[in-house]
Amino acid sequence: MPVRLEIDRARGALLGTFAGDALGMPFEGARPAAIPERLVMLDARLGRGTYTDDTEMAIALAESLLERGGINAQALGRAFADAHDPRRGYGPGTTEVLRLIRSGVHPHDAAGSLFAGEGSRGNGAAMRVAPVAVRYAGDTAGLAKAAQDSARVTHAHPLAVDAAVVQATAIAAALVGEAPLDAALAAATTDELRGRLTKAARLLDSRPPPAEAAAALGNQPTGHESVPAAIYSAAAHDSVEAATTFAVRCGGDTDTIGAMAGAIAAARAGASAIPSGWLEALEEGPKGRSHVEMLAERLAAAGVR
Repeated sequence: MPVRLEIDRARGALLGTFAGDALGMPFEGARPAAIPERLVMLDARLGRGTYTDDTEMAIALAESLLERGGINAQALGRAFADAHDPRRGYGPGTTEVLRLIRSGVHPHDAAGSLFAGEGSRGNGAAMRVAPVAVRYAGDTAGLAKAAQDSARVTHAHPLAVDAAVVQATAIAAALVGEAPLDAALAAATTDELRGRLTKAARLLDSRPPPAEAAAALGNQPTGHESVPAAIYSAAAHDSVEAATTFAVRCGGDTDTIGAMAGAIAAARAGASAIPSGWLEALEEGPKGRSHVEMLAERLAAAGVR
């Protein structure tokens, strides 16, 4: 059954996504050794504290969830297509899916048409899934189905879908005070995700530096090569700052790994635990920080029955 969430934690899940995304974007593609030990908001594609496609798609997902009361594939596909701003850094796979959706192709057919009919293995469905976790926290079956349904709008490959479910489960566990890594391991259905999450659990004994964690768990823009590093980062560090910084310092797909780790860590600790300097730097405007906070509050309220 759904549970009553603390509003601070609900805000944390979405604002943690936003903050980790904005922090990591300037280092996208960098080696771990090239990323500083202490992170501040730097200029990104659209200026300091601005978000990428990670947060833009999370906002569209949150809005569609609230408008429809759940995941409706065609409505969500249209929401993603309408929100699409190519300046935010969308990958070629998602860009093509959204082009097909705009042309009238059903999202499932569009997503399944990529990569010789296998669909994308990318982490795009996992990076944006925090709104699903807030809406369905405490409802294990509803959470898994909504995460799967939200993923399949753009990502048809089982690894990408599993990554979205695992990430949503980790955030939801954090929201209700449970261990994110344990919950993620229990939720994983593919060998690739289970194997890397098992490695992540073992790394909690040795606590390696970011470069070693990235070598063991991955730091690439596929679901199974980024979600484990994000969940490990949150599991291995108590504070939002430490968890998100470690995730970004894993290098590679820094904005997405930072966004996913930030979502889990801030869901656990609350938005009030995000460093004030990070929060204050986040972009405002019609779809900025205040809008994201409002969406989190409405999603939390929608989950109460």
